[in-house]
Amino acid sequence: MEERKNLKQKGLDAALANQQLEEKVRTVGTLSQDGLLYILKEEENGWLYVESGNVRGFVKTSEVYTGDAAQEILDVYQTKAQKKAEKAGMEYTGIEGTAKTAEATVDAKENQAYTYLRATVNPTVAEKDYALVNDQIGTGILNIKEENNPDARTVGTLKQGQLCYILADKDADWVYIESGDVRGFVEKKYLDNSDETKQQITTTGEEQYKTAEETVKPEENATLYYTLASVKEGTPSGEIRESILQFASQFIGNPYVWGGTSLTDGADCSGFVQQIYKQYGYDLPRVAEDQSQCGTKIPVEDAQPGDLIFYAKEGHIYHVVMYAGDGKTIEAASTKLGIIESKVNTKNTVWATRIINDNYTLAGGGISNVNATNEMYGQNLGNFQITYYCACEICCNKADGITATGTPVVEGQTIAVDPRVIPYGTKVIIGGHIFTAEDCGGAIQGNHIDIYVNNHAEATALGVTNADVFLVK
Repeated sequence: MEERKNLKQKGLDAALANQQLEEKVRTVGTLSQDGLLYILKEEENGWLYVESGNVRGFVKTSEVYTGDAAQEILDVYQTKAQKKAEKAGMEYTGIEGTAKTAEATVDAKENQAYTYLRATVNPTVAEKDYALVNDQIGTGILNIKEENNPDARTVGTLKQGQLCYILADKDADWVYIESGDVRGFVEKKYLDNSDETKQQITTTGEEQYKTAEETVKPEENATLYYTLASVKEGTPSGEIRESILQFASQFIGNPYVWGGTSLTDGADCSGFVQQIYKQYGYDLPRVAEDQSQCGTKIPVEDAQPGDLIFYAKEGHIYHVVMYAGDGKTIEAASTKLGIIESKVNTKNTVWATRIINDNYTLAGGGISNVNATNEMYGQNLGNFQITYYCACEICCNKADGITATGTPVVEGQTIAVDPRVIPYGTKVIIGGHIFTAEDCGGAIQGNHIDIYVNNHAEATALGVTNADVFLVK
């Protein structure tokens, strides 16, 4: 359960530890008593992965309030924030700015725990702040740097007239940008970010402009997650691929069983990849020969992490592996070796197939799309815990796809609520998207909303967040 939780011990400055989760670790930030933080993940060893302000790291479960105790403190903050907004003649937008948040003691890019989990309670789809490379660069190349200094490694390049988006540090000499799949720092003096240029891009269409060429793979770029925001909806580049590899890696060391499909008790090569992909909503055939005809065939040298590579002898497919990047694989190899990390056997490879849709978005069919206008925002119902569910037996005990009100579940529309708090049929706005209260559940009580998505992998990956919920006028 992810709830807003506040520090428990009076006068204590709780250390937000780095990802080793040990007693003697580097402190990356401090948060005083009754300070606000968001829990992004609960570990099994008594630690919580949290976010507070721009600080992300670990705290002990014993050092935070939860449940009713946390809600009491939250109510105080909400009252203060509402009075503050009313006095200033402004609309109430939440308790940020009223509640205390963490102070960083380590820069985010030096905090190894910052990207331990990509989830965040902050908006991740940034407004498009257009910029073009100006004529000061001449016929030369504008290098995109891994750090905000000229001596840092170049991760990509831009030429005059090419497009980028400013994501952070806009008032600094070096700004953080995104262009295509490249993210990093450039000197602001080489960018034209004027209103006239923005209007030009809007009129012409941003798709008409070329973007950066990468010189370093995104997954090798240390500044890729300097900010979690992106102009692209859905997950940051490679996130689903990384998630699949992490999931597959946990079964390394398990046995190989001919004809098997169990990730724990044993699987053969095709059974292994079939079951891995199944967890992410992909239905692959059972044997490698049939799997080799799925997705998009690509040259082996073009394979990306998560793609499948097939081996053949005398024209017959006999083996499939999951590519893990840098020439490595994860595969169910043989009875002797079991499930292992290995290297691509280039002698017998014939082709690779791309199963993963790189436009896959964890937010599902449009639940993250902003479809509410400012005029639609009504009463603020308060801050709610937001979770996600699908129509499977794990989430609902039955897989009939019918809500408590008798209507079929619809992604982008259906939410489960406590009808004592939000009556059925009520339309609300969450994160700029309009939903309808159509369902309920035993665990959905009080200020807790469950948002419906189409498959279990999405529901699990989205995790738990918090958000202010507004009535639709």
